[in-house]
Amino acid sequence: MKKIYLYGLMLCATVMGMTSCSKDEHTDTRVTHFATIELKGEDFMVMNVGEPYTEPGYTAMEGTEDISSKVVVSGAVDSNKGGFYTLTYTASNKDNFSASAKRTVMVKNSKSLASAYLGESQYGSRHYYNAPIVISDNGDGTYTIDDIAGGFYFYGRYPGYEPTYDFHLEAVIKLNADNSIELVSCDGSKWYWGDPITITSGSYDPATGKVTLINDFSGTPLYVTLTK
Repeated sequence: MKKIYLYGLMLCATVMGMTSCSKDEHTDTRVTHFATIELKGEDFMVMNVGEPYTEPGYTAMEGTEDISSKVVVSGAVDSNKGGFYTLTYTASNKDNFSASAKRTVMVKNSKSLASAYLGESQYGSRHYYNAPIVISDNGDGTYTIDDIAGGFYFYGRYPGYEPTYDFHLEAVIKLNADNSIELVSCDGSKWYWGDPITITSGSYDPATGKVTLINDFSGTPLYVTLTK
């Protein structure tokens, strides 16, 4: 009986030793407030070439503390050149945990084929919208379109696969006097699929700033519409 009693005391002492804590343990009662960033205005902005970019602003909070002054903005907007520009806003809390937010600025040129566009593409039953497409002026009467497929692959069907895979099919085009568009060159071997694309018909409407292309992609029409 005494042995059973002694074993019971030893078991209780062991359990208490395993579950007890010293005075130096678990004394940190701090609460970490992660930084949050809220953008003022839109996170997707559209402006014209030549217009100065005005930052709409932002607010960063760490709990109830305003840490907007600690926000670091990376990236810049070149308002003299059509394209898409990403601004990244980053702030860290006292424990160096960071948070970020992004804003995209589309700079379009209403007076030129060289501009940023939102691309719509359709191939068979697949139909995608709002791909960021840029046409640049080469200065020799030709233009480079960064994706003649209108974002069908890199934005619509397989978003997020770049830069591991190249789903942009770059091409050089020419704008004729009647505003028709013809293909100058397109090296299909440089992109992931390796298949060439030709333009069956193409046009640019200066009044609306819209580009319309019907491409022949491996014998099937790929319809592309670019809108400023």
